[in-house]
Amino acid sequence: MHELKIETLNRHTCQILSGPQLLKKAGALISNAVSSSRAVMVTDSNVGPLYAQQIIDSLSAEGTQVEVITIPAGEENKTLATASGIYNTLAAMYIDRGNPLIALGGGMIGDLAGFVGATYLRGLPLIQIATSLVAQVDSSIGGKVAVNHENLKNQIGTFYQPFLVLSDSSCLKTLPEDEFINGLGEVIKSALIMDEELFNIIENGMELIKSRNEKTLDKVIFRSARVKTSVVEKDEKDKGLRQILNFGHTIGHAIETCSDFNISHGRAVAIGMVLASKASQLLGLLSQSDYERIKNLIRRSGLPVTLPDVKADDIIDVIKHDKKIKGGKINFILLTNPGAAVISSDVTPEIIKEVITAP
Repeated sequence: MHELKIETLNRHTCQILSGPQLLKKAGALISNAVSSSRAVMVTDSNVGPLYAQQIIDSLSAEGTQVEVITIPAGEENKTLATASGIYNTLAAMYIDRGNPLIALGGGMIGDLAGFVGATYLRGLPLIQIATSLVAQVDSSIGGKVAVNHENLKNQIGTFYQPFLVLSDSSCLKTLPEDEFINGLGEVIKSALIMDEELFNIIENGMELIKSRNEKTLDKVIFRSARVKTSVVEKDEKDKGLRQILNFGHTIGHAIETCSDFNISHGRAVAIGMVLASKASQLLGLLSQSDYERIKNLIRRSGLPVTLPDVKADDIIDVIKHDKKIKGGKINFILLTNPGAAVISSDVTPEIIKEVITAP
């Protein structure tokens, strides 16, 4: 088992544990983080049937009664309307501020339940149990919680650190192939922005990773999580350095939106990383050989590297709503080499359009 910690400026400590078979110890680990006779678990219709009972039994052995709220799976359910329904259920259960809220699932559940946990009664103790690769290496770590609004992804949200993040790599055995490949995009992103050695590990071990070799996955998940925690500790509220975690996301989120979320987050971000790498190369920051190396690695992972049938002007229009725009300028993340990212305000809509429309 690997352990990481995020120490925030307000002295809150978030413990992050990763490794195989952690769900078997979930009751004791959660009880050590937050002691309570009651807890509520929010999960979805895909993950709940697989893992909820195991956690209920584990917590019951520690003297904690768990009540479960299950919502339909799917990004389209990550809305204020769904959050409102959960608020109503929590009120009917007489949940109080000492009762932990457990988010069991992938990125969608982590975002939604985290948002509910941050806002109900001005904050419930939050536990993230990440069951997807995306959640284990990225979305469960760092305290960003949000819901979508209209067609804008994560438009309503806040920062709210969990007490504990559990990432059981054994859960990845039941993860559908599409979802596993989606998560590889965030793993590659972690390597590209800050960990050249991780990039080399992925490049040399792609077949082991795709075959879900436990030892290799354990290493990759830990190193990816370490990148995220090291950035968040330095910049919890996204004022500077943390923006590098958005590499590939500016264009990626726009692709998701323009496709009405028919293109998954991981695939959209993969295309966004290729296009951001191309912008880095056009601006003279990244060599042509490194650009080709990055593009080839993303292709080998099974993720797309070319833009779907989406209009460039539509993508740029969505980018203009991006949360990272300040004073009319886009804070765009570029690369100088695999393992080193920079924040630039030099990427204009014209450059984005040139990158998108380039052959």
